[in-house]
Amino acid sequence: MGATFFDDGKRVWTEVTPAEHHQGWPGVLHGGIVTAILDETIGRVAFLHNRWVQTAKLSVRFKRPAPLGEALCARGELVRNNRRLMEMHGGLYLAGSNELLAEAKGTFIPLPDAARDELARQLGGDFAAWEAWMAKASSR
Repeated sequence: MGATFFDDGKRVWTEVTPAEHHQGWPGVLHGGIVTAILDETIGRVAFLHNRWVQTAKLSVRFKRPAPLGEALCARGELVRNNRRLMEMHGGLYLAGSNELLAEAKGTFIPLPDAARDELARQLGGDFAAWEAWMAKASSR
């Protein structure tokens, strides 16, 4: 979807406008895409704490169908951070009205040090390099 992510040092957010090829039912964003947007958004909160994580558990509660062709905003923030796991939560909102469409809670585990170090080496060791790599990978 070409999402660009932003942060304020505590929260992460993105804005996307889904198109027809993202639909499940006519006019409605596919629930799997809603889930992927929320997973990616809340998971990126870990970067604000200098941690690289993978999803261990994710729950999504759908409140209202997410429409196509309208700007949607996903936001995520930290709930708990300890050595063995991180917990984050977030929501997907209509950008214009801030109406909640779906909410997610996730538990994330840190990548093993060796895997993180190897990824950091490959990507230049910082968040900006990771973003550039993701942009290049998604354009293939």
